[in-house]
Amino acid sequence: MHYLKWTRSELATLTRHALYTEVDEDGWVQREFAIDDDGTVAEMLVPSTKRPGWFGLARLSAAMLESNVTQAEFESLWQTGVNR
Repeated sequence: MHYLKWTRSELATLTRHALYTEVDEDGWVQREFAIDDDGTVAEMLVPSTKRPGWFGLARLSAAMLESNVTQAEFESLWQTGVNR
């Protein structure tokens, strides 16, 4: 798995402080959540059980698959959102 953090400087249409994305080895987005400016988990996209592409249209190219956050950071924030 790859874990990515996107900010407004990287995604011009991002309305939240940051977007975290979990991507499998084939480039398919597995889970995703947004963080508000105050650091709270604002919204979560939970995957379906069907392939290809848990969200249908979201597949990243191999060139984009370099993690910039750890799995532990992603999981910690994910659990914060789940426990809200």
